[in-house]
Amino acid sequence: MKKIIFLIVALGTFISPISALEIDSKRAVLYNLNENSIVYEKNKDEKTSIASLTKIMTVLVAIENISDFEQKITINVEDFKGLDELGAYQIGLKDKEIVTYDDLLYATMLASGADAARALAINISKSEKNFVNLMNQKADELNLKNTHFVNTVGLDDENHYSTVDEVAKLLTYALKNKKFKTIFTKKTYTFTNKLHTVKNSLIRTAQAYNMDISYIKGSKTGFTSEAGRALASIAHDDKNNIDYLLVTTNAEKVPNHLNDAITIYNYYFNNYKYHTLVNKNENILTLNTKYSKLKKVNFKAEKKITKYLKNDFQKEDVKLVYSGTKIISPKNKKGEKLGNVKVMYQNEKVANIPIVLKQRISYSLLGFLFLNKYLIIAIILLFVIFIYFRKRKSH
Repeated sequence: MKKIIFLIVALGTFISPISALEIDSKRAVLYNLNENSIVYEKNKDEKTSIASLTKIMTVLVAIENISDFEQKITINVEDFKGLDELGAYQIGLKDKEIVTYDDLLYATMLASGADAARALAINISKSEKNFVNLMNQKADELNLKNTHFVNTVGLDDENHYSTVDEVAKLLTYALKNKKFKTIFTKKTYTFTNKLHTVKNSLIRTAQAYNMDISYIKGSKTGFTSEAGRALASIAHDDKNNIDYLLVTTNAEKVPNHLNDAITIYNYYFNNYKYHTLVNKNENILTLNTKYSKLKKVNFKAEKKITKYLKNDFQKEDVKLVYSGTKIISPKNKKGEKLGNVKVMYQNEKVANIPIVLKQRISYSLLGFLFLNKYLIIAIILLFVIFIYFRKRKSH
């Protein structure tokens, strides 16, 4: 599993210049989810408090340890001791209230309810400490070396930290879980007992400031004095069909975290897309033949090859470099691999296309004689000389 998670991030190589964007958040990372590559970063590996982005792990671990999401739970307000004093936001769960695990999961993610998160932890693992151990085990499993949890809520503690990049890795992993993705992308949820309706906290902020975030498909906000305003979100670029994942921390105030997300997403929506380097069925190589009725054989691309690039893309910067058999003949069999065409963009290798012979190369006697005409002439001359001297001997 560790190798798989590491590979997700290793695929990304193109980082945009930080100077291209001005944002308030001190730390940020943007992933192109189509290929799991980083396209923008700002202090992405610095350890920081992550506030309620913690609850991404809280909800993921809870989901992985719940067998029945509709199971009924009786709330015990004793479980919430200390949350008021610490200023943690709560949705107002009441003593003896009957809720389900689903209710608590949605309340933890959408409304960032500390009481819901604490209730999840204690009902699953008997104590918050035991549940936090599961969270840290999951961090180890995902090879999040700069992440450590002390609580389920995200309260500031010197031993409770992560980086925006590791939060992004965690969220990328969590979104592969269908249940998690359903919760993360939900806008509102009403408890089964009808006593509470929770709403995505980022949507509340966007409505308060009259901001359009229709392209943001899911989010988790956070705030503490150490983390500032934090945000983890996913967005879809409809025009170019690209999915993005953004994590930011340490914006100074509301709504700077949302302003930063809008700035970053819109910049990449408007300035980047997948450009076609090679079209499907485009001729990518022509090889000459010998000893054949065919003069040459054309090889076409079997699929379109694209690359995520800025919109100043120039087709002339695409180069096709072939290495392999230079001339083909009837000796080359159908299905034989002849070589490879490297698709290069600005001296960077983008793809490798194997060149395979798709047809039979028919033999041509005339072609053989033409290509070997000097050898044939020499043989005829030798034969004539041989006959000439033989006749002289016979006389």
